[in-house]
Amino acid sequence: MSEETSVHAFDVLAQNPGTDTHGHLRFTGADGEEWLEPFDLPELAANVLREFGHATLMHEDGWLELTESGLHLLPQFIEFHLRDDERIGTATTIQCNHPQLLPQGLFEYQYAIDETFDEAVTSGFRKWARTDLLVLLDAASAEPQSCTTMSMELPAEDGRPARKRRLLFGPVEHFGQPQRDADASAGEDTDTDEEDFCPCCLFTKSIDAFEPLLRTDQFYGLRLFASHDNAGGECQADCRVNGEEWPQGLDALRTYAATWPAAAGLEYRKQYVIVQNAPD
Repeated sequence: MSEETSVHAFDVLAQNPGTDTHGHLRFTGADGEEWLEPFDLPELAANVLREFGHATLMHEDGWLELTESGLHLLPQFIEFHLRDDERIGTATTIQCNHPQLLPQGLFEYQYAIDETFDEAVTSGFRKWARTDLLVLLDAASAEPQSCTTMSMELPAEDGRPARKRRLLFGPVEHFGQPQRDADASAGEDTDTDEEDFCPCCLFTKSIDAFEPLLRTDQFYGLRLFASHDNAGGECQADCRVNGEEWPQGLDALRTYAATWPAAAGLEYRKQYVIVQNAPD
């Protein structure tokens, strides 16, 4: 148990394995009294999906089916912890499958903090629905509705015919802004070093690291994250492919972050990108 939870009057005594979708969380109080609190991730996820207007069918095994797109979703519990401010932090995943498009499936993490377990999980699912789900829905459609797209023509090679790959760029989560001098903050028109940034930059500025993925026929969901701490000049990155760590992308993302204009404190950018064969 972490030091973060031990300072509270109650601790997590047990939690269900990461493959569970529903069950109970067991707590103990300072007086030794124990109690159970139930959780049901499919129900929480279904509520969020309906809130966003998606027709959703819940199966008995915990899978959720988005009937209009054919996507199948499975929310799963990873862990939670009690914070010093007595709020709860949660970590979950949502696995996504599609019978034709994505039979092997992929998954992504959701992290959130709120007053209760259910509120934190719901917050994480809502954020996922506003970002990653938009890209997955466009991937299942011949005509994307929400994402910026890019096409790449690949020549015939290694016994494979010429083909076209499609890239879908989800919304960019952006925190932090470049610094402005006194004249700029007063409304004066001044030159700045601010870069041109578009929804494809996180990927295209580090594209060499992902070239092996582009040249296959596989479906990939890319989690791209880069940050630049102006105070110490430190750049950090996180890169995942279909939910698994992809260390090949870390150096490229950190190098790109180092080129950002000076920001007031920490700046980060996060995005979900899908690479797939273009529909016929």
